[in-house]
Amino acid sequence: MKRVCNLLILSFFCLAASCDKDEPAAEKVDVQFEVPATMTVEEGASEISFRVQFSKAPLASDQIILGSGTTEYTCSITSVSDTRFGVSIASAWSRGFGPGTYNVYHVRGTNRTLKGKTDIMVKYPGDEDVKPADGSTVYGKVSCEGTGLAGVVVSDGIEVVKTDSKGVYQMKSKKYHGYVFVSTPSGYEPLVSGILPKFHATLKSPANVAERVDFQLKKADGQDNHRMLMLGDIHLARRTDDQKQFAGFVKDVNATIAATPGKVYALTLGDMTWDLYWITNNYSFKEYLADAAGIKGVMLYHTIGNHDHSMYYMGDYDTVKEYKELIGPTYYSFNIGKVHYVVLDDVECTNSTPTTDEKGNACYKRTYDGHIVSDELNWLKKDLASVPNGTPLVVTMHIPLYSETGTYKIEEASALENVLKAYPEVHLYTAHTHTVYNTDHLGTNHLYEHNAGSICGTWWWSGKETPGVHIGQDGSPGGYTLLDIAGTNVKWQYKATGKGTDYQFVTYDRNQILLTDDKYVPSSNGTYKFDASIWGQANTANEVYINVWNWDPDWKVEVSENGTPLTVSQIVSGEKDPLHLIAYTAKRINKNSKPTFETTKNYHLFKVTASGPDTTLDIKVTDRFGNVYTETMPRPKAFNTDTYKF
Repeated sequence: MKRVCNLLILSFFCLAASCDKDEPAAEKVDVQFEVPATMTVEEGASEISFRVQFSKAPLASDQIILGSGTTEYTCSITSVSDTRFGVSIASAWSRGFGPGTYNVYHVRGTNRTLKGKTDIMVKYPGDEDVKPADGSTVYGKVSCEGTGLAGVVVSDGIEVVKTDSKGVYQMKSKKYHGYVFVSTPSGYEPLVSGILPKFHATLKSPANVAERVDFQLKKADGQDNHRMLMLGDIHLARRTDDQKQFAGFVKDVNATIAATPGKVYALTLGDMTWDLYWITNNYSFKEYLADAAGIKGVMLYHTIGNHDHSMYYMGDYDTVKEYKELIGPTYYSFNIGKVHYVVLDDVECTNSTPTTDEKGNACYKRTYDGHIVSDELNWLKKDLASVPNGTPLVVTMHIPLYSETGTYKIEEASALENVLKAYPEVHLYTAHTHTVYNTDHLGTNHLYEHNAGSICGTWWWSGKETPGVHIGQDGSPGGYTLLDIAGTNVKWQYKATGKGTDYQFVTYDRNQILLTDDKYVPSSNGTYKFDASIWGQANTANEVYINVWNWDPDWKVEVSENGTPLTVSQIVSGEKDPLHLIAYTAKRINKNSKPTFETTKNYHLFKVTASGPDTTLDIKVTDRFGNVYTETMPRPKAFNTDTYKF
C-alpha cells in the first residue's frame, strides 16, 4: 500500500469517557490517534494507516468507520503497534469508495467515537507524469474518476488558465491571494467538506517555488434544471437569541430542500457573521459553520460581506485572512447547467484608526467602501472570456450595485456594467440593506438586480423583541430567495421563513392604526424620539395599505370590493412599514435603548380606498411569472403584533 499524507496534520484527541455519553460505565475506551486533514491514496489501495498518540492504540478487534454523507464504510483493523495501525479499505472500492470528505469513527462494541475528519484524494495511474512547465509556480490536474478534464478554467484570482487535453494546467502565479481555485464546469461538482464545496486549495510554498495542486470533481447529472437558494445577511453573533432563531430558519430551509425536486444548491450573500463579536462573543466563522452544518442536502457557496472582514487589522488585504482560511476565495466563479455563476467581493476595508473593542482589545475603527478593486475587475474580464455571450449570468456581491431608486451604490458601477454588457441576461443578487427590492436595468444595461432580503431580518432583533414577528426594516419578512433555473429560463420567488411561498404581501387597515407615544412608548424618557411618520395621526378615510415586498413593475396589485374594482396606487415617495415600527422600533425606545436599526422607507407599499370602514376587500397580487396570491380581508382588521405573528 502506497500512501501520501499532505501537509497540515490536525490532531483530534477524544477520550471516550468525555465524548461518548452512551458508553457503558463498565468499559472505558481510551484510544488516541491522529486524523490527517488530507490523505492521498492510490486507486485500489488495500489499506490506509493512522499514527497512534501516546501509545494508546486500538485493539485489533476494533473497527474504523469512514462516513461520507449518508454512506459509511466499516473497515477492519489490519495491524496494530504502539505507533501506527492499518485499516483495510480493499472491499470499499467496489462499494463506491472514492475521493471525498470522510468522518473517521473508532468503534469498539457499542461505543462509537468520532475522532476527526479527513479529505481523501485518490491518486490515479498516470498522475505521476504531471510535471511543472518552465516558469510555472502552480500546476496540477483536474480530473473525474481518474480521467483528466480538458478546458477547465483554473485561477489564482489574478491569472486565469485552462487545462489541456489531459486535464493538466500550468500557471505562472505570484500567489498573491495564497490560493488557487477551479471554476467547476457544467455537469460536475466539487467534493464537499461538511457544507463547503472544495473548489479551492491553499498554496503552501513560496511564490518562486513550483507546487502541485490537483482537483478532483464528481459527475453531476440533471443540472440544467436546478434551484439556487440565495441567503442574505445571516449575521450570527451569539446575541439577541440569534442561534435559537437561526435554528428555526434551518428547519424551514431543510423542508424547502427536501420538497424541491432535482438539484438544489445554496449561496450566501455576505455578512454570515458580525466582526464586532468575533472576539467579544467568541463567535466567528468556525462557530457559524457549526451552526450552518444543520442545513442538509446542499453544498453552501459563500459571498463575503463587510461584516466578514476583521476589525483587528488595517487596510483590506489582511482583514480577509480568517475568511480565506475558513471559508474560501473572496471572488470566484462556477457553472451549473447552462448558467455561469460569478461571486464578487465589492467591499474594500479602509481600517486605519486604532481603537478598542467592547472588551478593551486593540482593534481598528471599522470603515469600508463599496468598491471592486482593479485586480478583481481584470480577473472578471478574463473569467468571462471563456463564457459564451448567450450564457445567462448570475452574479452575487454583498453591497448593492443600485439603490432602490436606481442610483449607483458602489464605485466602478459603470465599469462593472461595461464588463457585463455583452451578456443579454444578467441577474445580480445582493444583500446588505436587509430589505427586498428589484431594480430592472435589463433594457439598457442587461442587468436585473435583486436585493434579496435577509435571513436575520432586523439583525434578529424584531424576533427577540416580538417573538413571531421576524421582519426587516422595510417590513419584509426574514427569509430567502428561491432562484429556479430551467435551461436558460430564470425565475425567482421570495420565501419567508416559517411561511409558504404563497405569502407575498401583508395588509393594513389604516382606520385601525394610530401609533402614539402614550400607547407604544409609555416608558420612554425622551432620549430617543418615536417617529411614527403618517401612522402617528388618526385617519378614518377607509384606506388599506398593502406591502408587496418582492414587487417589481411587472407585478399587478388588484383590489375589489363586492366585485367592484378599486383604484390601487403605489406610494412612490416611499413610506415606513407600521408593523416594523411597533415590533422593533417602539420596543427599543420604550426600553430607552437606541433603535439602531430604525424603520426605513420602502417603495413597495400600495394604497386603496374602500367605500366604508367595515367592508370586505378581495386582494389579488400577480407576480411577473403569473403566480397569483390572494387575501380576503374582512374589515375592520385589528392592528397589533398578534394579528401578524406566524
